[in-house]
Amino acid sequence: MKKLMPLALAFSVLTSGVVTVSAAQAENVQTVKEKKGYRHFRNMEIFEDQVHRANALKVEQLEIQKQIVQQKDKLFDIHVKATENEKQENRDEKKVNWQSMKKIHQELRALHKEAHETKKSMHEAMKADNEKLALEKMNQWLSINEKINSKLVEKSAKLDEILAQYK
Repeated sequence: MKKLMPLALAFSVLTSGVVTVSAAQAENVQTVKEKKGYRHFRNMEIFEDQVHRANALKVEQLEIQKQIVQQKDKLFDIHVKATENEKQENRDEKKVNWQSMKKIHQELRALHKEAHETKKSMHEAMKADNEKLALEKMNQWLSINEKINSKLVEKSAKLDEILAQYK
């Protein structure tokens, strides 16, 4: 019993110190996060025009993708009807269009990857408080998104050509 009492006293002293230190660290971490969040939004004021432009590009991209999905749906219906009627048409002529679609798809994939890397570097520049580099990367990212939209328009036009061949 005599040995147990000093051990319990030492344990309580040690644990109370750890709890006090961890609580103080938690308060410091919370204030740092609050300051960091404020700084992020302060920096975003500089990019207000670019953010609105990016949102407009995204809306345009979604509208084009909606058209592409509708065209693919029509093409699917045409293929289903052709298999029901057991039509065997000359596929060599149409193969050229599908190969060009494959090329457009590969270019889109490369552009999406490039846009992702550019946006990632833009965020890193923002975290490092390098406004000039972040603005440059933001403009570069916007131009890549414009290229993506133009490729999607090209894809939609190619789908229109394919649909016209089947009719």
